[in-house]
Amino acid sequence: MKKIIIGIILLAATTVTYAQPAPVLAPVWSDSCEMVQEALELPYYYCQCKEGAQVFSFPFEGVIKDTVWYTATMDDMMQGLSAYWFSKSSVTMDVFTFCFGKVPSFTITVGPNQMKDMDIDKINEKFNELSAQQQLMAKEITPHLRVYPTKGDSGRVYCYPYDQGPESKCEDPLPLRVGMTYVCDKEKNVYRMEWSSIASSGKSFVRWKQKQNLPCDVWLTLDSCTGEEIGRAALSDSLHVYVLDSASLVNARKAKRSLWLHVQHAKGFTGRVFIHNNPVYAEVSLDPVSKAACSGKTITQDLRTYSRDTAFTDTIWVNKDTLTMREVSFTFAQPTVEYDTAYVTQSELARGYIYTPSGSIFNAYGDYTVEIKKSGACTRIVQVTIAPKQIQTINYVGRSDKRSCKYLQNGQLFILIDDRKYNVLGQQQP
Repeated sequence: MKKIIIGIILLAATTVTYAQPAPVLAPVWSDSCEMVQEALELPYYYCQCKEGAQVFSFPFEGVIKDTVWYTATMDDMMQGLSAYWFSKSSVTMDVFTFCFGKVPSFTITVGPNQMKDMDIDKINEKFNELSAQQQLMAKEITPHLRVYPTKGDSGRVYCYPYDQGPESKCEDPLPLRVGMTYVCDKEKNVYRMEWSSIASSGKSFVRWKQKQNLPCDVWLTLDSCTGEEIGRAALSDSLHVYVLDSASLVNARKAKRSLWLHVQHAKGFTGRVFIHNNPVYAEVSLDPVSKAACSGKTITQDLRTYSRDTAFTDTIWVNKDTLTMREVSFTFAQPTVEYDTAYVTQSELARGYIYTPSGSIFNAYGDYTVEIKKSGACTRIVQVTIAPKQIQTINYVGRSDKRSCKYLQNGQLFILIDDRKYNVLGQQQP
């Protein structure tokens, strides 16, 4: 039984740890519950836990101002969790396996303006540690959670299944907090930062995180969704960040203008976005990289792929608010011109002659320059001459078989052996 309880505690603590219910208005407990509580000397919160707890379901949004009790089903827990807590103070959650427990089975405190999540894989991993019988029994147990903000401050909570989040629109944007994680499962989200939260130094960066490194576009406006645009970038991976223009941010703060962050990506995937103020740069930069390749191939470095000559100082994310630098230089050699001649009959040209190496189609004789590109191969530049093909008369002489034959061509005798051409002196001919 102890293992079952531990399993339930782990599941409850890791999946609903940050799900705060709405405030309860002066609950009234039944007389029978109070009698049981008194007779058995149960904890003072027994009736509140037993009869006053609210049932949680996704999605959940609300404000909590005082201690609230809450129950969750295993089905909700198995969806994982993405939860936001907006408040200047922290919030604490106590997890009780049973209402008569003297002390919480698990306690956790979340700091102010934090977003926490737990993915489904981690939850299933913990649940699968139990035997089949224990899993059936666990589904019948309903954990009880006591949630209360510290210092008596209120806070707003948003709870969604893992990898989902509230849609933040121009009409009702979520507040943009420094260092907070925002789940972007919708194609477009907009977040609003008060001018007072803008770094006085103007030094900030935006980071995008996506499991498959699928890209997004971010841009900034002032005062509103349709306000003056002061920056835009395409973020392709989790290592590279968008360093904001410090002068624009300093001016916005001085003028007390709010900052609006727009995040947009293709439909069908989820990413996360963060903003950090006053980044710290690592004392030692990464080793410089200098690479060369032929035109047509690519060079991949730090999750980005390059196909053209470039040299710059790359800025790379390390952790939290820490960045580092790397000097990079990539060179792509241009192809050397090759020459080729294709002999084509007039009838072939009339139909449109296809030059096989490039797939180009020609309808007239002449000199042409073609580019041959193949995936993973160097690009080739070929100057090809499309020339008339002379029709030569061939008269076969004597007996012929599959291996050899004699024939006359323009008055000369040749011997053809296994597709190799020889003159009467035995010299191989082209």
